[in-house]
Amino acid sequence: MPASHPPAISLVPAGEGDIAFLSALAEHPAVAPYLAVGAGDAQALRALLSEAAQTSEPHGLFLVRGPDGERVGGLALRVVNHRSRICQLSRVMIRPDRRRAGIGLAAVRGACRLVLAERSFHRLELEVYGDNLAGQALFARAGFIREGTRRRAYWRRGQWLDGIQFGMLAEELDRR
Repeated sequence: MPASHPPAISLVPAGEGDIAFLSALAEHPAVAPYLAVGAGDAQALRALLSEAAQTSEPHGLFLVRGPDGERVGGLALRVVNHRSRICQLSRVMIRPDRRRAGIGLAAVRGACRLVLAERSFHRLELEVYGDNLAGQALFARAGFIREGTRRRAYWRRGQWLDGIQFGMLAEELDRR
């Protein structure tokens, strides 16, 4: 499917019944190397659910459902600055057997719309490991601007990795 027409997905707040799925996905050998250490910890995922229940902001753990309604991934959003209306995107993960079908792009674009258009935040930001070229390409296709590099910021997989920072401003949402 062409990247310009990603499949219809739904991005819905995750519930307790989704923790096992999201934890297993985050620990999958094709997913875990590109997430922060501990991203699949069930207790940490439950903490995100708890935080989300206490706010109406775009904050918490979200489930990605594919066009068929099946659970195909997840992501997290966290408000990092209320006054400046800044939100952070993290834990973007798509089931390996559903990759390369545009689902990741649709999920990221959905998160952008939720944060920047529906909830009127000013900025959405994220960081990806320097060796995650597929992730960097995905975020660039979604309209994020590469803003900087945190050189050798993370010890991961037996080596120092850069952190590549991306951001999108509300007024950039429709320019992609």
